[in-house]
Amino acid sequence: MNNKRILYRKYENTDYEICESLVNGAWKFDDNFKPQELANIAKCMYTKGSVIGSNFRRVVEVDGNVVGFIFGKNEGSVNKLKSILFGLDIMRRIMFVGGMQYAKKKKLYSAINAHQINRYKLVGEGKSEIVLFVVDPKHHGFGYGKQLLSDFIGFCRESDVKSIIVETNKAGASSFYEGVGFKLIGDFDSPLHEYASKDGQACMYEYCCKPKI
Repeated sequence: MNNKRILYRKYENTDYEICESLVNGAWKFDDNFKPQELANIAKCMYTKGSVIGSNFRRVVEVDGNVVGFIFGKNEGSVNKLKSILFGLDIMRRIMFVGGMQYAKKKKLYSAINAHQINRYKLVGEGKSEIVLFVVDPKHHGFGYGKQLLSDFIGFCRESDVKSIIVETNKAGASSFYEGVGFKLIGDFDSPLHEYASKDGQACMYEYCCKPKI
């Protein structure tokens, strides 16, 4: 590890393709969403939607290659209109997916809507949040994710943010969040999660930020 060139830096637009690839590797959109056009929309919804909905974007490079990133939202300073317009465009694109029955499109719409409603009941909206956070599994265990997370927490503390929330799946990263001090808020029903994780449970965690010293 000492011989590796490690760089933490701001996300740039040229990083998008690799970030989307990391997202696809984590959630297997190409395997879980058919036809391929729908998989491409799902990858865009998660990745580009998270870029638009964040005001903290940071990546980690190892030997010149991006191997992880974190997109976070500091409450009160995000352009909500862009996110709304992006969401409407995603819905439009789903409607015009070829080779997909209308009933299946309707089911996906319902899953997206149910996810948002059930999540809102649990945590509301407008809070600081880890919007999207991925480190390539081949690079787990080196502390890259913890450093990215620490950078975002520091960014939030500068604004006197009291807490940070994150949505995850108990079959995925819940053990990581618990290990770095996040506490479970609760579970919520999400048909949307079932598209990417057949045996998982959607849940929300919260990290209480210590006051600045």
